[in-house]
Amino acid sequence: MADDKLKMLLLDGPRPGEKVMVLQGVLNADTAFQFRDSVRQNESATLVVDMSQVRSVDSSGLGVLIGAYVSFERNCRRLLLAGLNDRIWELFRTCKIEDVFTRYRTVADAEETVPI
Repeated sequence: MADDKLKMLLLDGPRPGEKVMVLQGVLNADTAFQFRDSVRQNESATLVVDMSQVRSVDSSGLGVLIGAYVSFERNCRRLLLAGLNDRIWELFRTCKIEDVFTRYRTVADAEETVPI
């Protein structure tokens, strides 16, 4: 279904070693592995994932987000999530993973935490 697609755009961030990945659509069982593969190919020190245009996330989407976060932490890198809507953040709370991620209102808010 066309509404169940995920578009990804990778941009250079304003700081050295930073990338911004803009997601649009849904992060679910059909799109999670596409996202996972794209994140695995990324070698930046900091990856800000702009989720402001993500309509929904399912358990598969949560799984790849957690896996990406663990991989980044293990390699002394940072994965930051920006723009999550309240419904998606409520899913994080329901699954008791809201303490794993810091929710940044905007990409700019997340970027403020990145060292220069």
